[in-house]
This record gives sequence, C-alpha cells and structure tokens, in this order.
Amino acid sequence: MNPSSFRPTQLILLMLAALLLFEPAFANKFETIGSGVAGSSRIKAEYMRIIGYVSGGVLLFTSLLSFLMANTNAQNLNYVLWKQSSGMLLFMGLVILGFAFFA
Repeated sequence: MNPSSFRPTQLILLMLAALLLFEPAFANKFETIGSGVAGSSRIKAEYMRIIGYVSGGVLLFTSLLSFLMANTNAQNLNYVLWKQSSGMLLFMGLVILGFAFFA
C-alpha cells in the first residue's frame, strides 16, 4: 500500500498505534545496549566482529544484486542509478568487512 494513499487521520492513528504497541516491546532491548552484554571486552569485540561480517556480507550481496539486476525494476533505485548504487554498497561493504577483519 502506498503511504500517500493514507488520509492524515489514518497516518496519525497508525503512528500512535506503532508508538504504543512497538515501543514497549523493544524498550528492554534498547535500554541495555551499553551494559547488555555481560562479560569481558573480548566477548564484546567478538560480537562486534560477527555483526561486521554479517552486515558487510549483506552489503556485498546487495551490491552484486544491484549490478546483476540493473534496469529491471522501474520502482527501484537501481533502474537509473544502478552504477552509483552498486558502487556505494560495495564500498560500504568492504569498509565494514575491513573494520571487522582488522578489529
């Protein structure tokens, strides 16, 4: 559904519902980010490396997809800007993988 087809009243009700329903469910997770991982700094660094490998891999995969599927979907950004999109995703993926590898 296109967000522009919502009436302002519906958007306000949707935002209120999202605020009241989703916020309490995620509040616990976001409050404990600073001290949420118990243990040594080595364990925390390992978690950050794993997150870096996964997010870097996802960015490299989406870079490959935007290169292979160029000009296929007019609703997608890669229809016109597929070279820039693929290049930026590749760059960000390599930077994140570099940080994860050398951390």
